[in-house]
Amino acid sequence: MKELFRYKNQTYNQKDLIETLEKLGIKNGDIIYIHSEIYNFGIPLLPIKELLKALIECFFEVIGKDGTLVMPTFTYSFCNNEVYDKLNSKCTVGALNEFFRLQQGVKRTNDPIFSFAVKGDKEELFLKETTSCFGKNSVYDELTKNNAKAILFGGEHLGFTYFHYIEEKAKITYRYHKTFKGNIIDEDGIQIDKEIRFFCRDLTKKYNIIDQEKVFNILDSQKLTNKLNFGGAQIVSFKIEKFYTFIFDKLIKNENYLLFPKEI
Repeated sequence: MKELFRYKNQTYNQKDLIETLEKLGIKNGDIIYIHSEIYNFGIPLLPIKELLKALIECFFEVIGKDGTLVMPTFTYSFCNNEVYDKLNSKCTVGALNEFFRLQQGVKRTNDPIFSFAVKGDKEELFLKETTSCFGKNSVYDELTKNNAKAILFGGEHLGFTYFHYIEEKAKITYRYHKTFKGNIIDEDGIQIDKEIRFFCRDLTKKYNIIDQEKVFNILDSQKLTNKLNFGGAQIVSFKIEKFYTFIFDKLIKNENYLLFPKEI
């Protein structure tokens, strides 16, 4: 087993990570959706590409050939008036995510704003066409319908875009649908016209930012999350369907539930 990180004179290897993931309830056949910040764990003990490969090996060791790994590879291409090139548009949300999307057998979704890389037994679930980033047939929709588990690989502070899927379902009013149009270049180099709706923040409203720390503290108190220390950070996991049910119910009763409190 390869050594991965050093933190406070202690080393953490692949076996340690595999055991931590298993203690968090990750098991063979799971669909796992990962947001990551690997440098929170400590000093890397491998060259970067070897480290990233070793981490991905650990995920697949736990979920097995019947499992599926999903990672965000967001580009925001259409927001920036850019072409979304599925093979060449770089991911903007982390080194591990970008490395994963470039690996053999990994497929990438057609969303020109919030794309995902996916590999595994249930990968076809996540490759459907959708007209809305957070709507029907989106990756978020399929994660919810198929009992996926989320992993925040580096702590609860990591940005978690899944919240916006629940906001769209609850029809909150501090966001609105904006349509973006542009071109996609697919895996075969063919250019395709694409139109997609993005449930954007309404910048005319002062209070529209999610207080993620507050929300996760509440989720922790409700025992809806599992978390363990690994090196200098935490790995957090939870079942997405239960997460959705809890937050959706709160938003229906109070659409400002997720937001920072208003100034007095």
